[in-house]
Amino acid sequence: MLHKDLTQVVINAAKTVHAELGPGLPHNFYREAMELELREQGLAAEVDKPVKVQYKGHTLGEMAIDFCVNDAILCVLVDDEEISPDEYGRMRTLLKTLELDVGLLLKFNGGRLDVRRVEAVPAKKTEATA
Repeated sequence: MLHKDLTQVVINAAKTVHAELGPGLPHNFYREAMELELREQGLAAEVDKPVKVQYKGHTLGEMAIDFCVNDAILCVLVDDEEISPDEYGRMRTLLKTLELDVGLLLKFNGGRLDVRRVEAVPAKKTEATA
């Protein structure tokens, strides 16, 4: 399944969850509902996926992300009133760490579901000098 198709399935699942649960619930309810909805769609949803944070070959620690779909799409639930630029930066850092291309920021706490697609920053191309 292409990233575009897969992200659309995830977005549709989020719309279903938001329509059923509505806004205002704690973070974990949406995460668990998304896991159920995605598995119902035949997708693999790894919840609380561990991510090792490394610096110069040393592991600084580990953190868990909300969920990863089919080892291809990283999904982070946002609890703040607005999706801030910091969330985009955090998402890009996580995408780089996990070597993924696409992530979705999902905000369930508004009257409408807010979904933002984030692409990894491509590695700079090195040019051979003659």
